[in-house]
Amino acid sequence: MNDEYGKGYFLIANPVLPDPNFSRTVVLLCNHDAHGSFGLVINKEAGIKPAEIFSGMDRLRSYDGRAFVGGPVSQSQMFYICRSWEPVPEMDQICPGVHLGMDWNFLDSVMDRIPDPEINIRFFIGYSGWGAGQLAGEMERRSWLTCKADESLVFENNLDRVWAGAVKSLGKDYEYLIQAPVNPQWN
Repeated sequence: MNDEYGKGYFLIANPVLPDPNFSRTVVLLCNHDAHGSFGLVINKEAGIKPAEIFSGMDRLRSYDGRAFVGGPVSQSQMFYICRSWEPVPEMDQICPGVHLGMDWNFLDSVMDRIPDPEINIRFFIGYSGWGAGQLAGEMERRSWLTCKADESLVFENNLDRVWAGAVKSLGKDYEYLIQAPVNPQWN
């Protein structure tokens, strides 16, 4: 298991992770420092369109992309990520090709510059957060597997492939986890 993690890494939920909020999820770790950690679950669709969430934003009325549940913390907060191999100065680069936005004043500008925004921009409700030392404790309990984030998995269209794809990226020694049962009380 890779014990290395930080900004630009995936946290891949180990099937033994006891929190149902994270069953078979992959978290894109966007910040990690002595004060704590912040990330977004990339494979949990919200079941609502961004235009419904952001009804006051004219630009999103015709946007037909997806919204995701970034995590169980502060679900009144919204974030967006975009795929771009060019620098996006208004956004924080998380890993090659993936940028995080939190300032809604720049959204129109970003949407104008990113090709195919419905494919290359994703919106998130809430986030996944850990206080100082909390994630380290979960890592010691082997709740998470880690690897460097990859933009192709961040923007994978078939969400059922994300967790399994991240597990497979760890190598053959971890593929048995894909067959692990899901705790029935979490479904």
